[in-house]
Amino acid sequence: MQKFENLVVNGKSYSVTQNDRDKCFIEDKENSLIIFIYDYKNWRQTEKVDSAYVCGSFNSWVENPDFKMTFCESLSLQYVAVDFSKLSGTGNSGHPEYKFCINGLYISLADVDFVPKGFIFPSNDKNLAIIYSDENLEEIICQFKIAGRIKTLSDFDLTCRLGQEEISNFRLVPGTKKLFRSFHPFYSTDNRSLRFDTEKKRIEYVQKLAAEEGIKSDINLTDDYTVFAGEKISWYDGTEGQVEIPAYYQKIIDSKNVCNVMSESGIVPSYDYVYNKPTDSLFYEWVRVIVNFIIDDAHDGPFQIHCAIGTDRTGVFCALLGGFCGATWDEVCEDYQKTNRMGIREYRSKSMLARSFQKMLGLDDVSEVEDLQKSLWEHFMSAKLNGEPVLSRAQLEALVKKLN
Repeated sequence: MQKFENLVVNGKSYSVTQNDRDKCFIEDKENSLIIFIYDYKNWRQTEKVDSAYVCGSFNSWVENPDFKMTFCESLSLQYVAVDFSKLSGTGNSGHPEYKFCINGLYISLADVDFVPKGFIFPSNDKNLAIIYSDENLEEIICQFKIAGRIKTLSDFDLTCRLGQEEISNFRLVPGTKKLFRSFHPFYSTDNRSLRFDTEKKRIEYVQKLAAEEGIKSDINLTDDYTVFAGEKISWYDGTEGQVEIPAYYQKIIDSKNVCNVMSESGIVPSYDYVYNKPTDSLFYEWVRVIVNFIIDDAHDGPFQIHCAIGTDRTGVFCALLGGFCGATWDEVCEDYQKTNRMGIREYRSKSMLARSFQKMLGLDDVSEVEDLQKSLWEHFMSAKLNGEPVLSRAQLEALVKKLN
């Protein structure tokens, strides 16, 4: 039988079970509260705690006073009660994600075994997750299994186009006939070349498919990695090589058909802006740069668009460009989540994309939009950048024509 103890918050007494301690929070639907719980015994905390915070996707992963925890000596736990409304920022899982920050350091989740299935997200970051009682926990557990999976070369059928697209993240953007998205064409970031046996083949097939499709122009949403050409690279299989710019890409460079997307101040697109600040002037500036590059007669299609792995920045901008060209919400969502097929613990839920578009368009539920193209056109023709519409009708019509 579970032992029940009481925790008093805002004058209300809560029973704290071992399951609550393991799950790391109590949900109070009646008062719209989540009470975070940091149990010393579970986390094997031995040093003195001078400060304890909850840091997560909902507070920019910083020590916010509203999320400072209080020590309850009788229960040997730290706690803080937070209103549902303050937990709206979701992580890559599509749910609010967080870690405990004790004495200024995140508590490691590397060897945690007490948290119930579904309440910890097994991606590279490995964060705790808030799963509300009205959500389908079994479905979430299935999604999290996908998120935690690392695929090896044997998991891909590289004899067929589908398998080659899965490993390379290369595919046609819905709503278009001349825009392809992909993993980076020649550079492996974050030590992935040593972490995955798929990385060498991944880059190889990006280059193969790009060459087959006759890519003539490139839209780069990350830093300019051509500066690393010639640098040594070590692979998972123990071999070594160097960063090489493929022939098709060098031809694009030589013909001045690469768009390294950045603002006038030199800022490149970022994860934070594409998901959390899609109405900021920087985001609008990037959109205008991309559209103007595509519609410029000097740049021929087909076009290739990518960031480092082709997930977040690429995902949002492809959904936007596809939407401009007539793709439906269901079509851009399906395309967005296809990136999960790479199997590199970089899972993204479609709710991430929804969060961006809902903030962009000022909506509660973007899936209820009847005509995504119309909504996007109206927004970008009415939104202002430096006193002018971000995009004109003429620019949008030219974009649709160029990509189709």
